Amino acid sequence: MVLFFLPHAGGSAKSYSSFKRFLPKELTVVPMELSGRFTRPSEPLLDTIPDCVTDLINKHSELLRGDYALFGHSMGTALVTELVRQAKKNGLAMPCHIFLSGKNPPDEDIHCFEHIKNASDEEIVSFFTKNSLSSDVPVPDHALVKLLNRILCTDVRMAEGYRATPEDVKFPCDITALYGIEDPLMQRTDMQGWNRFTDGKCEVIPFSGDHFYFNEHKEEVCSIIKKKLHI
Repeated sequence: MVLFFLPHAGGSAKSYSSFKRFLPKELTVVPMELSGRFTRPSEPLLDTIPDCVTDLINKHSELLRGDYALFGHSMGTALVTELVRQAKKNGLAMPCHIFLSGKNPPDEDIHCFEHIKNASDEEIVSFFTKNSLSSDVPVPDHALVKLLNRILCTDVRMAEGYRATPEDVKFPCDITALYGIEDPLMQRTDMQGWNRFTDGKCEVIPFSGDHFYFNEHKEEVCSIIKKKLHI
């Protein structure tokens, strides 16, 4: 079985590679890196969720034909939703379980910015830094900071602009919704809303911590993954 990890805004999917130490070797962990980001710097910086997902499906088409599960955090939940929509449309295999973390369902009008199209790069970077929604690792290289901020702002704009309803996509499997109770993005969100998007069961599991709660609960999260995937 394959477990695909989809990234949060401004983050590399490779950051989830650290989950491997708590997961069995028979589970293949595949970080889905978006075009133009991090390990794919020479490719186009795609700027819509549908375009990014079309590219991911093309890149991982062989692995999407077998048994797989999806884990998406924050922006990754929008990528997961769109991936299921496109996979179903294209007649590909469906996931056996979906893990959704740290973001409201895409049919709810809950956003970081009231009008994302009018938000400047400076406003986006400031909001994410102030609310600990991006990496706090010091980056001494000015050019690298500029590149990382460009990726963050591109990701935030496309995540904020994405919308889907249960009529657009229904997950054909059980889902597990996880979040940090101190996460500023979760204060107006009821993660039970994801129940509308599945024909199966929806279990919501809260953790202590902020937006990146799983950094302190990695082993616990992986135990949930193993339990849900029966491995």
